[in-house]
Amino acid sequence: MDNFLFFAIITGAIGHVIWNALLKKSEDKIKFMRAFTLLSSLLLFPLLFFFEPLPRTAWPFFFITIVIHVFYKIFLCKVYDYSGLSFGYPIARGLPSLILLLLTPFVFGENLELNNKLSVIIISLGILLLVFSEGNFKKINIKGLSYSLIVALIIIAYTITDAKGARASSAVIYLLYYFALDGFIFNFIALFLFKNNKITLNYFFKNFKNILIAAIFNIYSYLPAVYGYTVGKVAVIAALREMSILFASLYGLIVLKEKGGFLAFVSAIMILAGCMSIKLFS
Repeated sequence: MDNFLFFAIITGAIGHVIWNALLKKSEDKIKFMRAFTLLSSLLLFPLLFFFEPLPRTAWPFFFITIVIHVFYKIFLCKVYDYSGLSFGYPIARGLPSLILLLLTPFVFGENLELNNKLSVIIISLGILLLVFSEGNFKKINIKGLSYSLIVALIIIAYTITDAKGARASSAVIYLLYYFALDGFIFNFIALFLFKNNKITLNYFFKNFKNILIAAIFNIYSYLPAVYGYTVGKVAVIAALREMSILFASLYGLIVLKEKGGFLAFVSAIMILAGCMSIKLFS
């Protein structure tokens, strides 16, 4: 894998942790999600007039991913309501890599080399170790785990959809349309689903710094991955993107003082080893 793509995905992974950490820290997660996705759309919508239209072949994938991401946002907020960043985030992000490894030969016709398969497996197993990071099975946060598993399934769905959509157009055009419209659509739906989570100008001004940071990194964090889907193998790119889990775990353990332990350390080493293997042998 060339250096540009590798470091773009790694920096995108850091960006993903930043907006997830801000979401986790927010008092009203639905309200904060509404605010920064709306700002993302407000920032990018004017650019639609300066770029070529989304190709007709990509529109079905675009509409599907918009719907999928509505559920993603809702259940991601649930994950952070019931679990810590160092627990829910790794499980939600880690399981998709392992399942995509099994699905991509059938969905995309991509056969991975043995070293790629081992890298994805090492990363996935390292992530799933975090299920037991707080001790034995009896201490597992069942509600947090359940929502994390739902988010994992949603991530698999939108990864496949977005990879196909970007390949039917281009990563830049596809994501430009997605982020330019996603915030408006999600907020419209939220008017009916979340009547008690209204956003006001006062809320925007009071939390503008965090909303702006989340909006910017929300946009940037996904671009390198979707571009990677158009030039590389989906399972490998998806697994490498989960380097974000290492950063999320460290942030949760060090900054948020969440529980961890020896298994969390072993997990971090496995994730790092898998990512470096992808860099060296892909």
